[in-house]
Amino acid sequence: MYLARKEIGPRQHQYVLRESYRSGDTLYSRELAELGPDPGRFILYPGGSSFHLDEDLLRRLREQGVKATYTELEELFFPFVDPYIKHKLQPFRDRHRYRHWHPATAALLRRALDETHAFDRQRIHFLRMGRTSAQTVAKTSALYIVLLDKSRDEIEQMIMEREQALPPREYQSYLFTVFDLERFFRESYARSIPQSLDRDRLDEVFIEAICRLAADEVFWRGFPRTHRLPSPLIRYLLMYFDAAPEDPVSWANFGRTRRGRRFQQRTAAPSGTVSRTDAFTIFGISPEQLAAMNKKDLTRLYRQKAHELHPDKGGDPEQFIRLTAAYEELLPSLR
Repeated sequence: MYLARKEIGPRQHQYVLRESYRSGDTLYSRELAELGPDPGRFILYPGGSSFHLDEDLLRRLREQGVKATYTELEELFFPFVDPYIKHKLQPFRDRHRYRHWHPATAALLRRALDETHAFDRQRIHFLRMGRTSAQTVAKTSALYIVLLDKSRDEIEQMIMEREQALPPREYQSYLFTVFDLERFFRESYARSIPQSLDRDRLDEVFIEAICRLAADEVFWRGFPRTHRLPSPLIRYLLMYFDAAPEDPVSWANFGRTRRGRRFQQRTAAPSGTVSRTDAFTIFGISPEQLAAMNKKDLTRLYRQKAHELHPDKGGDPEQFIRLTAAYEELLPSLR
């Protein structure tokens, strides 16, 4: 059983109590009770620091054959409890939460990888870890146990709630990563600063990824579909284009974007290329030292300097851009 948000108009939504159920090999969802815009109205306060759920709601759920315990229902409604009482009760609720914890079995960990969709795993991993990659996703199967035995609607509602904690500045990085758009670009900086990629091409591959996912019948199994794009994908389209810069971001205009203005005063736009001589100076190495390197050595040096100069770390954007251009200049000459 879970709480779902149902959009009923522009910037208007109401909550619905739903549950996932299995029919054959497919998990579906069904509505149990309409809760309106504020589920808190079903919470009653008899006095002190206590509360209980509306008995009429509990009766309606019992009549529908709902088998959830009172504790499970209380957990769903707890976010809507009066803030003062919630603050008083929170320490006691957390005290027993992990009392019966035990490691997941090998069979359960295998299910977490075999019975979940790659897109769900990538989203869960990013939202938990702040980043993700194909290698790390495969090594953290315990994170995906939460996806098991849930309908597509319940999974989307859970992920949507977790995505609300994402700051807008991370939207592009999140979408670029979970849709694995990096594979369409050969630039070395594609993963670290996707904002600098060709905007038209990035828009194109993102829309193609949305369309592929919309056509994935396995992914949407059990989810009510119409001729329209599924609402979770509409949410990602809005997230993507809301986070897009006003102008295409390139080496030439990075310093003039809204993000660039946070880190530097208005200056002449930096050049997107550097000479080979300047590249040696930027890296602080000689031609002889470069000749003794391989691509991994140069990449390691680049990452070290990039960490120091990256705008998100307080570095100078122009120096960061010149460092990346120098890396692009020297890399092809190495084995």
